[in-house]
Amino acid sequence: MRKQQKILLVRRSIFVLLILLAHLLQNTPGWVPAFFGIRVYFLLTFTVCLGLFEREIAGAMFGLFAGALWDSVSPLGDGYHAFLFLIIGAVCGILINTVMRNNLITALLLNVGAHVLYAALYAVLFVLAQGIDGAGWLFLRYFLPSALASVLFTPLVYLAVRFVMRRTRIR
Repeated sequence: MRKQQKILLVRRSIFVLLILLAHLLQNTPGWVPAFFGIRVYFLLTFTVCLGLFEREIAGAMFGLFAGALWDSVSPLGDGYHAFLFLIIGAVCGILINTVMRNNLITALLLNVGAHVLYAALYAVLFVLAQGIDGAGWLFLRYFLPSALASVLFTPLVYLAVRFVMRRTRIR
């Protein structure tokens, strides 16, 4: 195995471990407190940041992995998260390759967009479509604050991913 392939394998293994850690933090009760029912979605934040650095194909695959982990503990488990995260990871990578620059402001903007899109789609597809009363109130009370709380962790995740990318740079 060539040196470049070894570095790439180490880098992506570290990213898989970080996604597994984010999965544990997000889905293990009591590890990250939920204030007023508002939960933090670390997996989506990692998907966006990895899409920024690893570009479209690897970003899509990391998104698929993170979404599959979330689907494994979701009551529905229908592949919704895996599919949506795959699309988000790919779109973030494509945007960085074509029209945007990779920096913290871009990461914040893309994370806000991805989290609000996730919250809106989830509220429409799984709350409103099932005929649950007060879907708008649930969106404004739980889903939107969870999305915004998740965005607060973007700088930490972005800097962690950037650190790994710089330490495992292929020369």
